[in-house]
Amino acid sequence: MVGHIRWQVALIFVGVVLLGGLMVYLAEAYSIEREPAPGGTYVEGMVGSPQYVNPLLCQYSDVDRDLCTLVFSGLLRLDERSQLQSDLADSWEVSPDGLVYTFRLRPNARWHDNRPVTADDVIYTIKFLQDPDFPGKQDVAALWRTVKAEEVNNLTVQVTLQEPYTPFLQYVTTGNFGVLPKHVLGEVKAVDLPTLSFNRKPIGSGPFQVEQYGSGETGQPQHVLLAAFPGYYGRQPYIAKIDFKFYPDYPSMLAAYRAGEIQGLNQVPSDQLASVRDTPSLNLYTGPLAGYTMIFLNQGDATLPFFQDQNVRQALLFSLDRRQIIEEVLHGQGLLADSPMIPGTWAYAADLPPLIPNRDRARQLLNEAGWRYPVPQQPVREEDGEIVVRPTPIAGPNDTPIRVKDGVPISFTLYTNNNPLQVALAEAVAEQWQEIGVQASVLPVQAGLLNNYLDPRTYQAALIDMQLPSDPDPYPFWHETQSDPPGQNYSQFRDRDMSEVLEQARRTNDQATRLELYHRFQEMFREKTPGLLLYYPVYNYGISEKVRDVQIGPIAVSADRFRTLSDWYVITRRVIQNKAPLEP
Repeated sequence: MVGHIRWQVALIFVGVVLLGGLMVYLAEAYSIEREPAPGGTYVEGMVGSPQYVNPLLCQYSDVDRDLCTLVFSGLLRLDERSQLQSDLADSWEVSPDGLVYTFRLRPNARWHDNRPVTADDVIYTIKFLQDPDFPGKQDVAALWRTVKAEEVNNLTVQVTLQEPYTPFLQYVTTGNFGVLPKHVLGEVKAVDLPTLSFNRKPIGSGPFQVEQYGSGETGQPQHVLLAAFPGYYGRQPYIAKIDFKFYPDYPSMLAAYRAGEIQGLNQVPSDQLASVRDTPSLNLYTGPLAGYTMIFLNQGDATLPFFQDQNVRQALLFSLDRRQIIEEVLHGQGLLADSPMIPGTWAYAADLPPLIPNRDRARQLLNEAGWRYPVPQQPVREEDGEIVVRPTPIAGPNDTPIRVKDGVPISFTLYTNNNPLQVALAEAVAEQWQEIGVQASVLPVQAGLLNNYLDPRTYQAALIDMQLPSDPDPYPFWHETQSDPPGQNYSQFRDRDMSEVLEQARRTNDQATRLELYHRFQEMFREKTPGLLLYYPVYNYGISEKVRDVQIGPIAVSADRFRTLSDWYVITRRVIQNKAPLEP
């Protein structure tokens, strides 16, 4: 009996050892990990409310554009480097003369009601843009009225331009252009587009479809619920639904986040960052905006001869410690601007040397150009009765000396928008200029700085935010033909060499050639200093740590934060992973 028990104990012991060994082996060879799983809802707050979920009318509102980008598709799209990628059109080509653009649609592209997307839908959409009564952006409509659009076959569209214009392709990208369903809208007239119920119950061909458009007692939308479209031709997102909720102001939206009602803040203003940095579980993502803050110098005003002097313009830039201004005025919410192209995009010249402030160099440049401190002479009677002549400097309001040449002092008015941040920026710039003998008087403009001063060229210098289009073409702002109204070359800078480079760049469809030309343009901009670049503004996006794999890059418009949306997830599943190395 005792022997029998001993055998049982031995067997149990051996079994425990074997089981333990197996568990050790499994622990070493396998692990349980979490991976993204489809499903779940992401809830995001927005300030404002939608009006037109219609790709032809959404360009006036960030809320509208955000929704349109997810619901509708363009022929092409832009990635984070502003490179063209396929969307509804899976391929495209441009004729050697740069006039004819051919787009071939995906055969599996479908509307949210499962009808196929065809070339007829594209032509139908373009005709809205060409209609004289089109109620949307007129500069866009003006371009489309100059082209001829034809249906080659059921899946092929051909667009013919009157002259080569390489930036044309940006006008067919998602966010700038969205195809409308002809079978839904039918005989609708362009003038009636803003009144359609379609603008609140749209049918698109994008990755998400409108499932619910909820309004409150006042009729204003309280939320819009989007659901992933299972028939979408592209990659299916992990997130099954996105619920956008709308708030009248930023404090209300932040309060909703803290109450657990939403998981994301569509934009955190720079002056509100302090209010969210101490918010638990909120991750902040930052990306450079497609634009820059700069100072335009009116070089067409004969009473301001110093702005026409390249040495003076360079001195004004060298004298500015822009990093100090960004830290002290913007609290770090800006990136030093060293090019009129946006960092991270394909056209940006990353190998240009950094611009380092150097006030000694600035003073040297002013001296070399003849702008000096000694000015008119004034007789003075000494104590012994002798009359002598001594130089008397011209001084600014704070008794700071001002440089003069031929009796003209470097003194001008610096216009800016009448908001505290812009005024503080302008005053910081003016204070640093005083140290090199330049007097700038800051003038805040209540409203209409662009329309009332820059457009008619009735300003001297102006600090202003510039928003750039999707294509990097800088022709509108710096080509000599755009110097007079209604052109956008507000500085009235005229340089034939630079203009020729810009002309060539917008007439070639070879991107390598465009890149080389834009690199030359950036070198010329650095040398000639037609304007004073200060910084690139940034976009701040707040989102709960429960939403994973969020990334954002350069932001042209707020909807660009959704470029990587298909990678985001809110649900995970446990999977067993084999950690053992594979045999060769």
